[in-house]
Amino acid sequence: MAIEKMYLYGKHALVEALLARPEVVQKVFLSKEMEEDTELASLLKKSGVSISSMKSEVKKDVGSDAVHQGVIAVINSEKLYSSMDDAIKESSQKQNPCIVLLDELHDPHNVGAIIRSAVAFGASAILMPKHNQSPVTAVVIKTSAGMVFRIPIVLIGNVNQTIRDLKEKGYWSYGLVMNGSTKLSDAKFDSPTLIIVGNESVGIREKTLELCDIPLSIPMDPRCESLNAATATSIVLYEYSRTNLSFL
Repeated sequence: MAIEKMYLYGKHALVEALLARPEVVQKVFLSKEMEEDTELASLLKKSGVSISSMKSEVKKDVGSDAVHQGVIAVINSEKLYSSMDDAIKESSQKQNPCIVLLDELHDPHNVGAIIRSAVAFGASAILMPKHNQSPVTAVVIKTSAGMVFRIPIVLIGNVNQTIRDLKEKGYWSYGLVMNGSTKLSDAKFDSPTLIIVGNESVGIREKTLELCDIPLSIPMDPRCESLNAATATSIVLYEYSRTNLSFL
């Protein structure tokens, strides 16, 4: 997965970037209407980001289906990602931190929705492999409602080695599987938590699942065979937050 500049579109996503991570915004293209937006003008002036009028070439680059609302920005994705050391350091500030590991998810909408839920329910970091995984894209940013700028996102090499390293640091690993031996209602989340989310089609790979301390399942009505990755992760994150975070 190559790290290169990418586009962000939509006012809300840009506002989140400027508030939380202004250093990742390289350049902004605005329509004539959005050039008069006082909120954006103030944030852009404060961050010192270069501004240009919207160009047809830029709109073509982001795609005809992109609902850009007259706002397109160039993002330096290299500055978007955090190091594992920084993510662990930030996580350690919580008593029982939660880290979410995405194991080869391909749908950017799922990735964006999971990131949004992770921020909403107090997770400390998102880990994703460098290969065979949807990276952070404009679609991911849009689906996350700009929350990609509110949580450390770390690119990792070997998923299984990363799990081993975190277990050595005291993390208990929970693998989301349909027929997991532990029901979500029985999970305690009373230690540093690593939630592992598998591929949309095949789930968590066999060798990775063997490393999970707790194969976790979500009981549901038999009329429904399964939940998608983003929905299942959101439910598990809510259960984690219920016992670990003060805002609930």
